[in-house]
Amino acid sequence: MSKRRSSLTGSWSGAYRYAFGHETVFNAQIEEVGGAFVGATQEPNEFLDSTTSVLNAEIEGVRNGSAVTFTKFYNHEGIRHAVRYDGTVDESLLRIEGKWTIRKDTSGTFFMTRDDDGEAAETEERADAEIRK
Repeated sequence: MSKRRSSLTGSWSGAYRYAFGHETVFNAQIEEVGGAFVGATQEPNEFLDSTTSVLNAEIEGVRNGSAVTFTKFYNHEGIRHAVRYDGTVDESLLRIEGKWTIRKDTSGTFFMTRDDDGEAAETEERADAEIRK
């Protein structure tokens, strides 16, 4: 029997797509407490003209029920924009889908799925058991 999750905490992978069809994959680590979350992302460098092959970013966001909103802040010189993500998480907290926006003229869609189904659920169960003691 699968444990029902109570937060977005864990490892995720997904992709964001531009309106013209190009897709970029990414990985994310999220730590959620009380509906607010922080985390980090890694993605291949597909737009910055440098020798850096991986772009790292920090994320900050909130989850209110199934609504998920976060902003991604890149950690690289030469990237001066933040990206806003607005989406919906499924009932089991395993998949998030939505839209990303940079300014009003650049946007697309994204999805992300949980990578650590077994390990994170086990950790949550142990934490829940400690709280009940």
